[in-house]
Amino acid sequence: MNGDSDHRSSSDSVSWAVVAALIAAVAIVEFQSPLPIAIGSLLNLILACTALLGAAVFYARVRVNERFSACCIGLSQALLFSAAGSILSYLLARGGGGLWDETLTRWDRTLGFDWLAYAFAVDSQAWAALAFRLCYESLIPQTVVVILALGFSGRLEKLRTFILAAMLSGSIAVLLSPLFPAVGNFAFLDLNHSAFAHVWQSSDLADVRDFLAVRRGGMATLDLRNMQGIIVFPSYHGALATVTLWAFWKSGLRWLRCIGGAIALTTIAATPVFGGHYLVDVIAGIGLAVASIAAARRLVFLRVPLPAIRAWPFRRSHEVFAR
Repeated sequence: MNGDSDHRSSSDSVSWAVVAALIAAVAIVEFQSPLPIAIGSLLNLILACTALLGAAVFYARVRVNERFSACCIGLSQALLFSAAGSILSYLLARGGGGLWDETLTRWDRTLGFDWLAYAFAVDSQAWAALAFRLCYESLIPQTVVVILALGFSGRLEKLRTFILAAMLSGSIAVLLSPLFPAVGNFAFLDLNHSAFAHVWQSSDLADVRDFLAVRRGGMATLDLRNMQGIIVFPSYHGALATVTLWAFWKSGLRWLRCIGGAIALTTIAATPVFGGHYLVDVIAGIGLAVASIAAARRLVFLRVPLPAIRAWPFRRSHEVFAR
């Protein structure tokens, strides 16, 4: 068999619990301090998750194909987590204190890292800047490739571990972010397009504008279609790229290990440049990822009891996988 020998003992239940906890946190914060969410922006999310979860149930209960069902569950969890985590990061950013950019810069200098020199070094080589940009902007496609590769190859334990580790590191990053609010190097150093030939922040500073707007109370509505990654420290881009690197390495597919691993490593290296992150942001993200992977490798074998939704159809899909 090409897949995990013990994949049937792993479970999605902790991942679903994390998703539920994030959604509950959003509801609690919204109740205490409302910031309207554009209902129309939720439509595509609802449609996509409905289709994916419907397919997961169909291939778990009717035309049994646990690999395809696991892929659908993993993709739906990733979508729901991304939406809930993004919304929560915006809501929590409203309560942040003073900016930490000066402190983060000082920490970088203590480590001997000169961000501007690094950015100019990448900018001096057009091919390097292009490679860095493409890898940095490919993190979501990398995530999809990992889910499909692990799922269709039958490595369901690794798939569930990957999803759970990504969620754990992302959740911690979101919860820590209001303690270390920052705008990142491009905005802190007051740089613009003219400073570089090939390098510029991937979001064109849209994330900084959103971050400052929500902090100042100038954002009237949250729209999922336009939301940005506004967290600087710790870097979730660095954390997710590290979890993805681990998943590529554990894929068991030599070509994917080599190509995917190289892309994930380049993504980590590109995060300070095209994300405007400080080196300490990325180091903190990597640390989160390592800890989350270690925790997920144990938690993926737990089953969280869900008595209130005993009739939920997806419970049966868990039972199919567990037998």
